[in-house]
Parts: sequence; structure tokens; C-alpha cells
Amino acid sequence: MAAFTRNFEASSVMRVEPRTRALPRRDLEAIFGVLVVVHGYLLAGELPPDLVRRLVGRLTDCGPLPQGASAGELNALLADLAQRMHWAMAEDYGDYPEPMPRRTIYHLDVAVEAVDACVAALAALGGEVSIQPTEDGTHPDRRRIVAEFPDLPPDPSHHARVAQLSSLAKRCGGHYLGFGA
Repeated sequence: MAAFTRNFEASSVMRVEPRTRALPRRDLEAIFGVLVVVHGYLLAGELPPDLVRRLVGRLTDCGPLPQGASAGELNALLADLAQRMHWAMAEDYGDYPEPMPRRTIYHLDVAVEAVDACVAALAALGGEVSIQPTEDGTHPDRRRIVAEFPDLPPDPSHHARVAQLSSLAKRCGGHYLGFGA
């Protein structure tokens, strides 16, 4: 028994270094394609709720999502994973991508005379706000307002935020343009 114990202890001290193996490019592209499609359908609200719950559960139990994660947190994770897959497939992509900020950027177009009121209202709602000129400079009477909030699509809070910002933009003589980078 003593010999067995010594041998067991000696073998348990031995460390096995992890090996990395690259997938063939074709497999990486296939996985990337599936990831992008699932991400797109989730963002569009077109994945069945049961599938969303199962994905969240799987990525909570065996992955990086925290307990109680929402569909929006799943969506953000899928975006991060897609970015990392892109990194893995490209030789000149740079450093390994860090997780994206868990915030959504909303864009509004408002009349110049309502900019201050709109910015104040967005700040009162807790948004981080910046003002930009219109892209081509052809509308000097308009301003693009960008506001960041912690709402993540497709969560209900995101949909409520879109309705809230659409109403605010209208009151400020403009319109809600959408969300994204």
C-alpha cells in the first residue's frame, strides 16, 4: 500500500501542460456563421423564448454568463464571441478583443433650438450624452445627439428606452434614429 501511495503522490504532482490546437479555417468560418446568425436573430427578437432560456442556462451553467442573465446579456456575449472568432480567423487583427461595454448607444436627431432641453432630459434619465453635427453638414438646423444607457437589446428595458427616446426626440422637433455604434 505504501508503494501505491508513493506512486500515486508522485503521479499526482506531475503537471500536464495544456495543448492548443487550431481548428481548420473552414470550421472556424462555419462556427462564426452560426454564431452570427443566432446573434442576429436574437437581436431581432426572432429566437423562440424557450431557445433563449436554454442558451442563457447553458452559458450560465457552463460558461461566462452570471446567474440571472438576461437575453440582452446573452446578446452582448454573442457579440463578444463573434468578435473573438473574427480575431481567431484573422492574422492581422491585433490584440485579443476585450468584452464590449455593456451599454447601448442611442442616436437622436433634433432641432438645434431643442438641443439643450433634449440633452438635459437625457442626462436626467441617467444617460451619458454627447452632441454631434449632422454627418454631411447639409442640415445646419439639426443636431445628432448620442446617449448611452445600460439597457441591452433585446431586453424589455431596451424596448422601453426606445419608446422613451422616440417620444423625447419627437417633443424636441426631431426623431429617434436607432441604436448601435
